[in-house]
Amino acid sequence: MSLKAEAISGAKWTTASSVAVAAIQFVQLVVVARVLSPGDFGLMAMVMAVLGFAQIFTDVGVGSAVIHRQTNSHQELSSLYWLNVFAGAAVFLLTVGATPLVVAFFDEPRLATLLPATALLFLIAPFGQLFQLLLQKELKFRDLALVEFLSAIAGAVVAIGCGFEGLGVYSLVFGQLGTACFTTVSVALIVWRDWRPAVRFRTVDIRPYLRFGLFQLGNRGVNFLVARVDQIIIGAILGATTLGIYNFAWNLAIMPVTRINPILTRIAFPLFAKVQLENARLKRGYLMLVWLLTATNGPILVGGAAVADTLVPLAFGPQWVPMVPVLQILAFVGLSRSIVNPIGSLVLAKGRPDLEFKLNVFFVVLQIPSVYLGARLGGLHGVAWTVLVLQLADLALVYRFLLRPIVGPCLWEYARCIASPLATSIGMAIVVLLVPLVVRDSLPVVLAIQIAVGATFYVAMSLLLQRARLSSVVDGFLPMKS
Repeated sequence: MSLKAEAISGAKWTTASSVAVAAIQFVQLVVVARVLSPGDFGLMAMVMAVLGFAQIFTDVGVGSAVIHRQTNSHQELSSLYWLNVFAGAAVFLLTVGATPLVVAFFDEPRLATLLPATALLFLIAPFGQLFQLLLQKELKFRDLALVEFLSAIAGAVVAIGCGFEGLGVYSLVFGQLGTACFTTVSVALIVWRDWRPAVRFRTVDIRPYLRFGLFQLGNRGVNFLVARVDQIIIGAILGATTLGIYNFAWNLAIMPVTRINPILTRIAFPLFAKVQLENARLKRGYLMLVWLLTATNGPILVGGAAVADTLVPLAFGPQWVPMVPVLQILAFVGLSRSIVNPIGSLVLAKGRPDLEFKLNVFFVVLQIPSVYLGARLGGLHGVAWTVLVLQLADLALVYRFLLRPIVGPCLWEYARCIASPLATSIGMAIVVLLVPLVVRDSLPVVLAIQIAVGATFYVAMSLLLQRARLSSVVDGFLPMKS
């Protein structure tokens, strides 16, 4: 099978999986949100802020190097496998040891048992990490899609079942542990036929991966601060309930980034890596990737902001109504982030994580005092507006300091890839906002009409204004010949 055919097949399977997983996770949110309180979600957000940072170190940053390097020996992979396992155990112990400090920082005693329980993830997931990377490297997205779909079902069943049993915030913990267990066992069973780790750990095997990995490790650490510093500051200053409202809105706003973007970025990284020396193909593929993500995420997020007044009380209950204005702001944060997100595939494919690391260091130095002042001066809404302004600044910085140095000047082309689908999405949102002024009916009816009208408008305008680009999506995205 050619690379192009493999990529198309991978895109189909990844799309199906991502759509299905997103639907499962949304159903899980709808159900669990009705049996848990905003405070429960705030506690879990505190835990995941800590674990998100700790997770950075579980593969010592060398995971992406496995895909970047076109050849890996069995000895090297075996040593890397056990490196993951040892690192996961060390991170678990460090997390448990740091729990009293976390409790004191957030002034939240309930974290004393919640954090160690969730940290069990570090003893489970590392056993499957390298297997997942090998499936991705070999473009075996059918297998990955099936594993992700079934794992999401397993995690949702556990979380919802525990929620109805009255386990509170621990239902979210057990849901994550269930997903991790199912994923680890599944990928191991799939890959075991072709590759299994030897009982071998040599520093000489992992040394070639470390230079790449150390920059990646540093970049992940800074990326974590960029992604989580707002939640850490809200939790420390405004408390668990306020953080729960913000975190719930944040999870909804970035759901396209976490579920839709990987449909393409997961495929783009190994494909870009195979043609890493051909800048013209890389630029063409990257710009088409940006357009696709803007055209897909734009109507979801901008439209979501437009229907938030109707959707939130109907789907999640009246206790979540204070989340509406925050969700509307963060929807645009999520859209900007979805546009910036694929730069990581390009940077890693070119073997230049150092460039992204330097930019992210600058950005986090700017972000921390800005978000702190936003929380102090404007509370929850102040943080949301601050994060939006910073994210828009990041969009410009990514072009100037990453995209342009890697593939050359392309500002006009880059802007066009974003502007056209964004304008169509905003036009759709205006039409959707007019629906409640015309239709006086129950919330379900109004929401159904808003969705139908918005979808029809967006599809019609896209076909009218972007027909040529739509017809060239496949050839434009795949930066290689059949």
